[in-house]
Amino acid sequence: MNYFNQSESAQRRAERDRELTELYCEIYDSLKACRVKNMRHVALTMALASGSPRYHVGFDRAYIVVAQLLRDKDAIAFKSSCIRDMWLEITARVERLMRECRLSIAQAVELVLEQCRASRFFLAEEHAWVIIKRELSKMNCRRPYGRAA
Repeated sequence: MNYFNQSESAQRRAERDRELTELYCEIYDSLKACRVKNMRHVALTMALASGSPRYHVGFDRAYIVVAQLLRDKDAIAFKSSCIRDMWLEITARVERLMRECRLSIAQAVELVLEQCRASRFFLAEEHAWVIIKRELSKMNCRRPYGRAA
C-alpha cells in the first residue's frame, strides 16, 4: 500500500530540480567570467555541495522513515548512499531537537523540514546531469550541460 501522496512527491522533485538548475546556472555564469577549466563539472560539483534550501520530502514520509531510523539505523535498505545520507542527516537533526528541546518526533520532524537547510543536494552526479539537461531543455536554454570533456 502506498501511503505517500505521489503528486506532492512530484511537486517536491520538480522544486528540487528547478533549484538545482538555477544554482548550477548561477555558478556556471560566475565560473565563465573567471575562465575556469572544466566549468560544467566544477559548476555541478559546487552546486551539489552548496546545499539545498530545504529537504524535499513530505512530512508523512519523513515521520515514518525517521521513526524507523531512530529505532534502528539499519532498519531500511536505501536505493542509494545519497538517499541514505539525507535520511541520516534528517534523523540526526530530529534526534538532537528531541533531546535538547524536548520535542516529540512529530514536532522535531516538522521543525527540521520547515526550518533547516539541507547540507547539500542529495543526488549522485550522474543523476544531477540528467536533471540539469532536462530542466535546461524545458527552459529552451543553450547553456552547456552534459559531461565535461
